[in-house]
Amino acid sequence: MAFDPRMSDQSDAALLTRSADGDGAAATELYRRHGAAVYRYVWATTGSEAEAADVLQETFMTVLERRSGYDATRGSCTAYLCGIARHLMYRRFETRIEFSAEIDELAEQIATVPTLPAPPQEQAERAQALRNLHVAIRALPPHYRDVLILIELQEMSYADAATIVGIELGTVRSRLARARARLAELLGASTANTSR
Repeated sequence: MAFDPRMSDQSDAALLTRSADGDGAAATELYRRHGAAVYRYVWATTGSEAEAADVLQETFMTVLERRSGYDATRGSCTAYLCGIARHLMYRRFETRIEFSAEIDELAEQIATVPTLPAPPQEQAERAQALRNLHVAIRALPPHYRDVLILIELQEMSYADAATIVGIELGTVRSRLARARARLAELLGASTANTSR
């Protein structure tokens, strides 16, 4: 369905309601506004483009099939949609999260497309660092990984992360601090093991 300029001035809540009523233009506008953020969140969480595409589609189908439970006072529409995606992911996968790249590099990959590959030696070192990080992040408890991904990779607000995960704002802050500290410990240990 083509872009409908009449939909661009509609609120997210109105688009969700209209989408549930079968309005294709509203659903398209909702997808245009929030689809990329939901896709990036799922991709960063699962490490799989195919899984991200599947969960993205399932998220929007869920929104289209039911009346919205969205409450703008509780958070952004992106947070609401990522919450649905999170629920679908965890229901879909028995292993909660597989993570595939270094946090800073992954955030850059999400935002940009590289134009020239790095030299082979640099690629090998980078691949090893990514493997180490992958192992370290997978070793984090799931409740730490959730917060880390949402805030560090998705650059969501603490409030939106709290809404998605279903915890208090203070708990988000403490979990993020613990996740960062534990990740640093795990990466330090993996670097020491690699250099031996």
